[in-house]
Parts: sequence; structure tokens; C-alpha cells
Amino acid sequence: MLPLKRLARSESLAHQAYFEIRRAIREGEITRGQFFSEAGFAQSLGVSRTPVREALLDLFREGIVEILPKRGFRLAELDEGAIEEIRMVRICLERLVVSRLCLIATDDDIVELRNIVSGKGTAENDMFGTDETFHMRMAEIAQLPHVRNILMGIRGKMYLIASGARIEKLRNEIVLAEHHALLDRIAERDAEAAETAIAEHITMSIDSFMQGRKPAPESRPDARPAV
Repeated sequence: MLPLKRLARSESLAHQAYFEIRRAIREGEITRGQFFSEAGFAQSLGVSRTPVREALLDLFREGIVEILPKRGFRLAELDEGAIEEIRMVRICLERLVVSRLCLIATDDDIVELRNIVSGKGTAENDMFGTDETFHMRMAEIAQLPHVRNILMGIRGKMYLIASGARIEKLRNEIVLAEHHALLDRIAERDAEAAETAIAEHITMSIDSFMQGRKPAPESRPDARPAV
């Protein structure tokens, strides 16, 4: 069985399955080239195949998994052209978000975002979860729900880029500093500087993933960075 958390019945099982499978991809528990099935996920999650099928179809529509007849599902492969397109699209959208935040974010909003960056209310060492909450909350505060939804799908593709990457733990510390520096620019209402900061942050994250996917000595630490 896959190392997935069994689902509660308090909310949509398809919604829960989507985020749990996505988390497993994010954490490297589902790897590139590995085939998996509705039945296997359903058993691990403790639910019927129907919500799992809905979740996998959503991931398929987002381009995160692909379907192979009679073989099941596997993570989609991204070539260099696709990765560069993801980089450009994410930078464009997140620049829009931070520029709007410079106009409408309140001091309380910025405090809330700093608390998220600091990991308040999240599990210890859950840098991926903290990072995703931070970026999604920025889009929500910017009152850009459609952009937020698009970014959620793009982040799934970021997890594909990161899959199998070996990244030094130092990158997580750098990400924390980059997030705080970005919030400093937003607090100063400096849209140009905020847009530059977010573009550099995204570029450095993707570059670190690509570098981390290259063969490395066994002695290097294996850590999952934020995106």
C-alpha cells in the first residue's frame, strides 16, 4: 500500500483525495515512472474508487498525471520547453499578485502573511505546505480567485519538476529569507521591487530543482525544498 493518510468523511472525499495524492507527489512518495491505479489509491485512502477516480481526473486535466490504457496512471513528464513555459506563466501570474498586494494589502494582511511564512499553525518542518499556503493566500488577499486556481494547477507541475530532485537543506532557509524580503517590499508598497523579488524567487526555485535532478554523490543530504 502507498503511504497515504486515510480520509475522513467530513468533507468531499474527492476533494480530500485530490489534495492527499497531490501531497504524496509533493513529498516524493509517488515518483516519476511509477505506475499506480485507482484501486491502489482507494485501498490506501480507505475509500471507494469513485472519489479517487474524480481526483485523478482533476490531476489529469491539470497535466500532472497521464493515463495509459490498461496500465494505469503515472506522473506526467515535462521536457525543457514545458518547464520554461511553466516558469514564464508562474512569474507573470505571481507578479500580478504581488503588484496588486502593494495596492490593497492592509497591515493586518501583511502580518498574517508573515505568520504563515513563519510556520504558525502548520506542522513542524512542513516547508512545502507552508510555502503553498503562503502563495495561495497572497492570491486570495489580492482578490484574484481565478489566478489562485490557475496557480494551484501550476504548483502541481512545480512538484513534477521537483520530483526526484536532491536539494540542499540550505535552500529552505533561503526561501524563508526570500519570502520575508518579498513581504518587506509589499509593506513598502514598492510594486516594481516586489515583482522583481517574486520573479527571482521563482527562477531560483526552478533552477535549484533542475540542478538537484542531476546525479549526485550518495553522501549529499536529501531534502525537499519549498517552491
